[in-house]
Amino acid sequence: MTSISEFRELEDRELLLRRYDVVQELVVVKFHKATGQLDNTARPKQLRRDLARINTVIRERERAQDLAPGGLVAQVGSLKDDTGKGYTKIQERFGVRT
Repeated sequence: MTSISEFRELEDRELLLRRYDVVQELVVVKFHKATGQLDNTARPKQLRRDLARINTVIRERERAQDLAPGGLVAQVGSLKDDTGKGYTKIQERFGVRT
């Protein structure tokens, strides 16, 4: 679990990439939970809380810059080059069991 101060230290692009990673990991954890392969049952709660912290920091930055909700994403631009698609990419990042 990461504290909100650590998220505040990240740059905008890094913060958005971290949010993408947390969402992807949450998908994997939910999959493992549904199939009975989840070893750490506290992990989904940790990920949801991290996601909430990240979204809070993003919204704080948007408000500080007088941007509409989602404006930080538009300002940073596409993350397409830094993110992968599909379950195989998720497996590479997080392994078969989470």
